Amino acid sequence: MEFVQLIILMAPMLILMFLGVPIFLAMGISCFIFVLAFDLPTMILAKSYVTGLGSYDFLALPFYFLAGELMSGGGITTRMVKFCQSFIGHIRGGLSHVNIIASMIFSGVSGSSVADASAIGSVLIPAMKKDGFPADYTAAVTASSATIGPVIPPSIPLVVYGLIAHLSIGKLFLAGATPGILMGVYLLVVSFVISRRRNYPYTKRATLRQVVITTLSALPAVIMPGIILGGILTGIVTPTEAGVIAVVYGMLIGIVVYGELRVRDIPKILGDTMVNSSKILIIIATTGLFCWIIANMGLGDSLVKLFLSISTNKYVILAILNVFFLFWGCFFDPITALVIIVPILIPLAQQVGIDLIHFGLIVILNLQIGGLTPPVGLLVFLCASMSKARIGDVIRENIPFLIALLLVLIIATYLPVTVMWLPDLFMK
Repeated sequence: MEFVQLIILMAPMLILMFLGVPIFLAMGISCFIFVLAFDLPTMILAKSYVTGLGSYDFLALPFYFLAGELMSGGGITTRMVKFCQSFIGHIRGGLSHVNIIASMIFSGVSGSSVADASAIGSVLIPAMKKDGFPADYTAAVTASSATIGPVIPPSIPLVVYGLIAHLSIGKLFLAGATPGILMGVYLLVVSFVISRRRNYPYTKRATLRQVVITTLSALPAVIMPGIILGGILTGIVTPTEAGVIAVVYGMLIGIVVYGELRVRDIPKILGDTMVNSSKILIIIATTGLFCWIIANMGLGDSLVKLFLSISTNKYVILAILNVFFLFWGCFFDPITALVIIVPILIPLAQQVGIDLIHFGLIVILNLQIGGLTPPVGLLVFLCASMSKARIGDVIRENIPFLIALLLVLIIATYLPVTVMWLPDLFMK
């Protein structure tokens, strides 16, 4: 009976989503069908929508979105690129490496892979093509490096996961630091090997004066993640309050320090933030009803039984979960996959002894990697469009980078210390 309930809940939602119905409507209609099918009180629908967002912490999302928009529009991207280029532009394939390192730094500003790809790509894709890099390779390295965005803190998907799973946002941010750095290092290794083999171009070594100038210019942006994390870890501010500080800081940097953010730009930035925040918050509101049904009808236990019927070994379950989330990442954007699947699988993770902080990083790594693969492959499509390259060519060029990211996923999955050592060190 429990599996029948699970099918009645999930099947209409998946069908509607594949038909192109927005996720919040598909989820809401599916929950409504379930309520009618099992004669549950319809008052649950309205109540759960309200309680789905009934937490002060959800204010963090629009603030982080706004901070990212302000920093992106405030002249930060160009300065970061010049900063990275002054250090490693003279190495064979210089702009390819700059692309990856700039993404690692920008990750601490945007918290979003799409924002990362758009901002870095708008500057580096034309520059790389002008320098002689093939369009398909340029798109591939930009898409791959953008996956670091939601892993290195601050991260919007990590905030969403923490709110869904009721976990410390600070711990999740710390947990993402090491895997995010590993992603960057492994991608750099691939970039270096390919650049050497193909004899890709490089730029003239920067002078000491140029290094100092670009470093000082980029410094206000580079220290922003430290301000956010430091405030959270020391307990001075909550994650939401850290988001407010990031907004004020981003505005000051863009208007006062860099002078590239104009007051007349603010209404558009606020409008974009409202739209992007609303897209996520309305999904999370609908998730309130979804989670209520799962918890009160025992559907999470049904899925636990299904997985445990395959194996009770923790490491086998981790392997199955990796395949499962990689598959989901091929079809859904990370936020959608998080709000649908995480509430169902948290009981399974707890049952087999997987730390929920570790579990969250594994989930997000999988979903980001899935974003590079067809049929959806949002990052690949975005970067291919920006570089005017064929999708198939970009996917082919992306294979070595994809392998590097999968190696990081395996390390993070089976060596939990790579994820947990920072949270255990600073936030026991």
